[in-house]
Amino acid sequence: MDFILMSEGDTPVGLTHEHRYRELIEEVLLAEQVGFDAFGSSEQHVAIGTATVSAPEVLYPYLMALTSRIRFIHLVTLLPTRMNHALRVAERIATEDILSNGRIELGTGRGNTTLALRAFEVDPTENKSQWREGIELIRRAFLDDPFSFVGEHYKIPPRSLVPKPLQAPYPPISVAAGSPSSVETAAAMGIGAIMGGFYLGYDLVENMLKLYDETLAATTHPYPITPRKMVLVSGGMHCAETTALAREQARPLFEMSKLSTDAYGRLAKLSQDYAYMGAINDVDFSDEEYLFERSQGFLVGDPEHCVEHVQRYADMGVESLVLRVDSLPHDQLMRSIELFGKYVIPRFKHPRNVVRPADDVLAGIRAARPAHEEALRRFQSENQTAEAIR
Repeated sequence: MDFILMSEGDTPVGLTHEHRYRELIEEVLLAEQVGFDAFGSSEQHVAIGTATVSAPEVLYPYLMALTSRIRFIHLVTLLPTRMNHALRVAERIATEDILSNGRIELGTGRGNTTLALRAFEVDPTENKSQWREGIELIRRAFLDDPFSFVGEHYKIPPRSLVPKPLQAPYPPISVAAGSPSSVETAAAMGIGAIMGGFYLGYDLVENMLKLYDETLAATTHPYPITPRKMVLVSGGMHCAETTALAREQARPLFEMSKLSTDAYGRLAKLSQDYAYMGAINDVDFSDEEYLFERSQGFLVGDPEHCVEHVQRYADMGVESLVLRVDSLPHDQLMRSIELFGKYVIPRFKHPRNVVRPADDVLAGIRAARPAHEEALRRFQSENQTAEAIR
């Protein structure tokens, strides 16, 4: 399993965006040091009270120059035509791929806030088809030389992409998939799916994972596939020395979750494509036990408790876990990243290297003694028989 640190640069009242960005840089550098596989941020525009990263394509190259191993994933780049022309996205991703020496991935989406969609004059009844054409155009630009495209939203004459990406056949592509139909679409297109349960529980996510696998296997793919089953813990991950402390520190995340999902109910009424988002109205954000333990929106606890949660995802077949680490004081975020990297990630990346309690080791030794003694008796008996024959 890959572990992906996600932050949107949530900046508290009284702090400057400049200071929060400097903190974010420190968090990403620590994440690389302690073993996280990738870092990602969403592309959020004119957001109020939560995300501040509106230009990840500018932030990432700065971080790429400061790092050597950690990958970078756009979580996500918005593909409505008024927000990002798909050909410009292809050019930017190719440039980032070169600058990072092949460490970039493209997550895509169509927008999930009325603030951004209305600011850019995006029609929520059209942006799904714009997203789909955008994916098609980007893949052609990466694969064909020259490429061209004719569709409802794009009409590109034969051209050659400059520059070309390093990764072959192209940097991995995925899409934010919040509904079963979106998961089916991703799998049918042969791209990765970034799945979240909208705080509706683990069963929904598990069903989406199964649907993805079934659809991917049942579909013929004209393009090289880049399947990647990512699950987003959207409310937040927070690891502390004790579960009680982790919960106490993480409670402010509930308000962030309510604020960040505030537009979902309105979007559900604007377009049938967003109807599934209306389910967020059924979530009780005052039920702490449900949110922390059963909603799938949070991963909060001491390292052992976090291991239990991650194991649940591993048992589902999750390939990548996207962990939002944000919206808390910088020192708490740094400690959370450090603890998770030191004590949780190795349990899934290098389990044989994790030091076990001495009592567990001794118990294993004692349990193995009878078999060893039996093998020793057989060996001695066989040697005596051989000596007698000689």
